[in-house]
Amino acid sequence: MGELSVDSGNVSAIIGAGAGIAGVLLGNFFILTKEWWAQRQNRKRDISYAGIILISHLDRLATECLEVACDDGTIHGQPSGENGQWDTVKPLPTFNPLGMDIDWRLLPKNLMYAIIRIPDQQDKLHGKLSAIYEYDYSPPDHPEFFWHRQHGYAKLGLQVADIIKKLASFAGLPHEQPAPDEWSRDEELKRVVVRLDELERKARGY
Repeated sequence: MGELSVDSGNVSAIIGAGAGIAGVLLGNFFILTKEWWAQRQNRKRDISYAGIILISHLDRLATECLEVACDDGTIHGQPSGENGQWDTVKPLPTFNPLGMDIDWRLLPKNLMYAIIRIPDQQDKLHGKLSAIYEYDYSPPDHPEFFWHRQHGYAKLGLQVADIIKKLASFAGLPHEQPAPDEWSRDEELKRVVVRLDELERKARGY
């Protein structure tokens, strides 16, 4: 009887200890789950914030790209420069992504790369335009210069518009779409590209 009593006591102690350990583990699990959920919510909030800031800047950039893409060096059909020269009317857009106060590590690498590379793409285009302006002057209308300036910024505007869509989807933000009968910046950019490509084909006799 004494041995049975000791064994029962050991069993009770083991059960009690096991219950205590299980309680501790369960408590830790709930704490970790709560912390994970809080971190997840904070991350979602930070991603939304970064998305809102970036989309605001990118949306403005796409609109400015369209303005440059429609700049053919004239105002109301008349040369904008002095002495009958075609001259640029719209200033080139400026975009400084690294100056924004956001955590870039929140973004997928493909989106981060596409956004941060935009100024480099602009620099490359501007270098090409400078070379054309210097070595293929063609006054007074400078057709080669304006074609590349308009075409380059129309293509860049479409690229930025595509980034906006992907960024809005990733950040869980609404992407504004104009109604079928409303004017659309992105569709206008597409029309500019089509029109300029057609001019290029005609100029080359295709």
